[in-house]
Amino acid sequence: MAELFRKNGGRSNALRTGPVVTRPEPRIVLDPEVERRLAGIRFHFPESMAGRLTGVHRSAQPGVSVEFSDHKEYSPGDDIRQLNWKVYARSDKFYVRQFAKDTHAAVCLVLDCSGSMFYRSEAVRVTKAEHAAGLALALCYLFLRQNDSVGLLAVRGSHMTDFVPPRSHASQLVTVQEHLDAAVTGKAASSDHHEGPTSLAEGLEFLVSRRTRRSAVIVLSDLFMELEEFLPYLRYLVAGGSHVWLVQVLDPSELDLHPGKSERTFPFQGAVFFRSAETGHGILMDARLARADYLARFNAYQDDLRERCAEAGIEFSPCNTDTAPSEFILEHLTRRR
Repeated sequence: MAELFRKNGGRSNALRTGPVVTRPEPRIVLDPEVERRLAGIRFHFPESMAGRLTGVHRSAQPGVSVEFSDHKEYSPGDDIRQLNWKVYARSDKFYVRQFAKDTHAAVCLVLDCSGSMFYRSEAVRVTKAEHAAGLALALCYLFLRQNDSVGLLAVRGSHMTDFVPPRSHASQLVTVQEHLDAAVTGKAASSDHHEGPTSLAEGLEFLVSRRTRRSAVIVLSDLFMELEEFLPYLRYLVAGGSHVWLVQVLDPSELDLHPGKSERTFPFQGAVFFRSAETGHGILMDARLARADYLARFNAYQDDLRERCAEAGIEFSPCNTDTAPSEFILEHLTRRR
């Protein structure tokens, strides 16, 4: 047993310590390269937010700003200093200037930790769950830097959720990182145990029950489920004024999104036994003969998903697990301009 001695006013105090406990290194950490590349980046949502703090997003309420927004007809109680006399000279009516108010956003990151999310092909280094968690942590860092509140909802299994309420304090990054790491490592430790299909819909239903309005919801999942299991909840959030961003995380062997690398999609050869990571059920098939049918079905699903997201006003972005989080975020912001 090791003993540590500390001098205190001429007396020696013996502090006994137990065996040294080595804590495992966290698997989900913020890469310094992410911090470097995202420093100074601003992530604006197109919808008006309903935050109470100053931020970078347009508020649903008019306020004081240097950015002119609109005119409204004068009514008693309006600030007469904002009267536009040029408009009055043309119309003989009093109008006051309105300015945009900048506010912060409440952002909820929804992480799907179902069994299929823990798949990794030989071509990449991380599972879909690990990649999604790393992307969620990078987004958390970005939003906290611009004074947004960030929360986390990790859907681990049927009737199992881990919820971190949105906060804007800098310590929230550590809190979210710890919960992301627990969600990924906890599931990975029991990857051979099949809990049954995870219901992402239950997590989204939880958000709907919290009357989430005029906020931002970012869902990270492989979306290996029927569209009607989750789309109705996302439509409801959009109808309430929230911005919904659906990030589909895919292994390159499931669907390679990189131009000119289609051969990495469904690269299996010969007789292969495919087993569901969520139910444990499997099927033996000739992979070479099944590839064409797989591609046709998967691409049809993707087309339907993309079309229905566009109709509902849901932002949709597929992402491969070999794309760095910072690269994906920067490319996404570039496409939005």
